[in-house]
Amino acid sequence: MKPGSASSSPTVIRVGGLVAAKDRFLDEIAAFLRAGAVPSEPLFGWQAVETLRMRIGETARQAAEACSAQGSEPAGLPAPSRRAFQLISYLASGARLEEHLETLRRMEWAQRSHGVVDARLDHTGSLYRIERRPATIRLVVSEGFIGAPDSVLLALARLATPHARKRQPRRDVRDYADGSRFADVLRQVESSGGAYRSRPAGAVYDLRDLFDRVNQGYFDGRLAPPRLLWSERVPSVEFGHFEPATDTIRLSRRLDSADVPRLVLEHVMHHELLHRVLGAERRGDRRRYHSARFRREERRFDGLREAEDFLEKLAER
Repeated sequence: MKPGSASSSPTVIRVGGLVAAKDRFLDEIAAFLRAGAVPSEPLFGWQAVETLRMRIGETARQAAEACSAQGSEPAGLPAPSRRAFQLISYLASGARLEEHLETLRRMEWAQRSHGVVDARLDHTGSLYRIERRPATIRLVVSEGFIGAPDSVLLALARLATPHARKRQPRRDVRDYADGSRFADVLRQVESSGGAYRSRPAGAVYDLRDLFDRVNQGYFDGRLAPPRLLWSERVPSVEFGHFEPATDTIRLSRRLDSADVPRLVLEHVMHHELLHRVLGAERRGDRRRYHSARFRREERRFDGLREAEDFLEKLAER
């Protein structure tokens, strides 16, 4: 569901330097790998790991205090800063830093056999990102791949390798990302530091109320509530979006207006809940999210044509 540009955005707090600090930590970890670690030897001594964890944790603490000083919380950070805060909070907790380092080391060795020598784990908005540079290839993959089997890490390496066959590696990566292990890790990352919370209340509409009405009217009240958020992107690229890995439904703040009928928001909520319930229909290597079954279920919405007409006109403005 694609709109035009949004006219307003929510108020968010500002904490400078979080993304840069996170990137410096990732650069530091990458430097240790380049120093010559091998799979049969410890990457760090326990003192070095603990020192790094304390520094990461101190950065997260300072960011949380800065939020508090502004009368807010990390959940109110802009998306890039919030993702950086979530990642450093995650790495500072328990043995997660060791798990991150071990996975990165295995991924690095898998990729060296394919000519990829610069691998990163990061809290990104995509499964992976490939950056081709003059001397090397940088592969940045989601933190959700922590603890992934060697076969999946090898598939990621092949996706970043020029001229390599991509069909099976792409399927292996996608299948793993659709699984419970990836989703569990990603939810742990997003919940770290208290920055993973539903924020359903808008200026005019409350997403939880919309969910409850649609759930009762079209799903017999059997659905548990997902994480509900208003989109923070300006301009927003979608009227609604469902993110399976974190069980999150986002609606564009452009819809949070007295000029937008409730019917329209309920239609968008119904559309995204259908994605949540039905998932993707697989045909070979392809996934169809708006399948024939999806369209049949969507047509059950009372007032569908009216809601779609309104959204089409809104997108044209």
